[in-house]
Amino acid sequence: MELKFIFKNDVTKSQQYMIDSLNKVCFGIDEAILKNQSEGHYFGAEEAGVCVAMDDRKIVGIAYVYKRLTHYDGDEFYIGGIGGLAVAPEYRGKGYARKLVESGLKMSYEIGVDVACLFIDEGETIYQLYEKLGYVFLKRDAYYIDSLGKERTRDGVMILGLRKKELAEKILSTNDKFHYGNDEGCW
Repeated sequence: MELKFIFKNDVTKSQQYMIDSLNKVCFGIDEAILKNQSEGHYFGAEEAGVCVAMDDRKIVGIAYVYKRLTHYDGDEFYIGGIGGLAVAPEYRGKGYARKLVESGLKMSYEIGVDVACLFIDEGETIYQLYEKLGYVFLKRDAYYIDSLGKERTRDGVMILGLRKKELAEKILSTNDKFHYGNDEGCW
């Protein structure tokens, strides 16, 4: 297995085809349909790039990397991290997910993400991996802007301090409104 990071603008057509195919298999997401919807994608966040796990020339796992500017209690910082973690069914249980998350967090740090966050749906057991890597559940809802420009809430958010560990602790230990920022989407 080879891991590499590809910036969004450097993804080739063949790589995008493999990524879209993996998203369809793992999440039932058809990117072609999403791109043609007038209201856009439900989460809508723009990724900085994608970490990919390769088996020879085939993409068998992905983790998108996000970064955006936001504020918390008067502190401006870059929020980001990983989202859309997917591993092809025949490659699961072999440590690919952990390697993709670790690679995504390393890249997040390198591109200047101060606090990593992500969300999981209730019932997913992947949170155990995230906890092993240091993520902690936010004990309140987080806010984000949906694809229609409306503010929404999200539960199941996990936080990890990268460059600003003290700020992550503050976010976790206080009750101020936590927001993904003014740009559309969450991950």
